Amino acid sequence: MGRLRLFATVINGLEDVAASEVERLTGRPASADVGKIFFEADEDAVFKLNFCSRVLSRVMILLYRGRMNPISLDSIYSAARSIDYTGLIDPDQSFAVRARRSGEHDFTSVDVASRVGGAVIDSYLRDAGRRLKVNLENPDVEFICIVRGDEFIMGLNTSGEPLHKRHYRVYNHPAALNTTIASAMLMLSGWDGREPLLDPMCGGGTIPVEAALMARRIPPGTFRRESFAFLRLRFLGPEGFRRIVEKHLSQASDEAFPIYGLDLNQRYIEGAIKNSEAAGVRDTITFRVGDALRLRGTIDFEPDYVVTNPPYGLRMRRGELRTFYGRFLESLREVAEGSILTLITAARRKFTEAAEDKGLEVIWRRDILHGEIRATIFKCII
Repeated sequence: MGRLRLFATVINGLEDVAASEVERLTGRPASADVGKIFFEADEDAVFKLNFCSRVLSRVMILLYRGRMNPISLDSIYSAARSIDYTGLIDPDQSFAVRARRSGEHDFTSVDVASRVGGAVIDSYLRDAGRRLKVNLENPDVEFICIVRGDEFIMGLNTSGEPLHKRHYRVYNHPAALNTTIASAMLMLSGWDGREPLLDPMCGGGTIPVEAALMARRIPPGTFRRESFAFLRLRFLGPEGFRRIVEKHLSQASDEAFPIYGLDLNQRYIEGAIKNSEAAGVRDTITFRVGDALRLRGTIDFEPDYVVTNPPYGLRMRRGELRTFYGRFLESLREVAEGSILTLITAARRKFTEAAEDKGLEVIWRRDILHGEIRATIFKCII
């Protein structure tokens, strides 16, 4: 197969990080859109990005992208029906259509999925004389449709479930950070794996585990290599994927790195240890029970980088969160003055007030979507 038109979905606000990663892994230019990255590459890029990417959500083969004036269910149906699906799905395979819509429309996401599903069936019946089977629970092939304003995008899902589901989490922290956000924060922090890294509120260990995987060059797809959707796409040869797996696993390191995770909750630390064991990086991370507000006397090293996901204050009384952030910054300055802090919070104003009060230099900030929560990543000099 020759050059493919591809796109990947990504957390809103991290498009530039994702585009840089795509370019590094594929050697091809990538252009960023809202929550998406578009690029062209060969089929090996499908395997490599799914197996190695740390910040992408899903990787898709682009089937259609265009603006419609006006956009309607009929125009969407016509666009989807114009596609030749005979080389993408075999007659004995089932399919499903998932749709996501944003903007003002007189139809729903369910309506889009239904009309596109009908278009796929009609197109295949026209071109192959066979009626495809629909399976909404466990399809062989999954089509993804995105309607944003007057734009319609249709892709073939090569990832399956989102790539942030690493499959190493055996303990689920009640406020766990999305693994792709954790990886992006580590990249944005500037940490290169050599300097001491601390997460003083590590919860279930997502940031330390992602840091250890990154430092040791262990591909995130290692833990889900049998569940990728592209394994059910018969036009993609499995030999290429096996070659990618062997190459990147051979580059993984068993070297030790100075990565530390603290949390005040003993149960969370026990969960973090279980997750690090499942990820095969337990020997790379030092976990301790410790209070982020009393770091002096708790840690016996000076971290060069601090990357963390502190409480957002959803269960705190008014005024408590700003005090909490202030005490945390004071504690941090006692043990890591001059170091780099990268932090995510949905309480942007409270953290900004605390940082200003403590004289902390904010290098930059960026807004992202953490699930349904609007959050901000801050990078500061302690």
